[in-house]
Amino acid sequence: MFYKISTVGLAVLVILGAGCGNHPASDSVKAFTIALADSSWSEAWQLLTPGTRAAWDSTAVVFHQFGYTESSEFLASLSVPVTQEEFAAMDGELLFTRMAQTSDEISDLSSSVRGVELSDSTTALVTIATSEGEQIIPVKLVGDRWLLDLTTLTPPPEPEASDE
Repeated sequence: MFYKISTVGLAVLVILGAGCGNHPASDSVKAFTIALADSSWSEAWQLLTPGTRAAWDSTAVVFHQFGYTESSEFLASLSVPVTQEEFAAMDGELLFTRMAQTSDEISDLSSSVRGVELSDSTTALVTIATSEGEQIIPVKLVGDRWLLDLTTLTPPPEPEASDE
């Protein structure tokens, strides 16, 4: 027997299903966190939106404008030391890779999806659990793939201090 589902009913089902983390956007977030955990930096890079990759590329360009000496000191302060040869070839992907390799937060990322909220047909907000609380990751539909948009990513809120 077939039932006719109204447009509103279908939208409710989609939202309820998305809230459980059963959405292609959550699959992309899971794939990203697994790629990082496996040190598959290129795979993780490919799961970023073109805008996110362009932001990393433009950061690498700025470093090149400042030159190796000044930039390498700053990168070293971020625990991202680079050799002069690496610096000469540095693009956004290499910068992303080096920062991911040395980041303690990367190892804390979880693929545990708490929920998915659809902003519109091309944007989803995927909530994951982290050691610092919940993290909301924007994911955009680009072509036929859901990709992470880290250009607006903000860290989880700091826990409020208790008055003891």
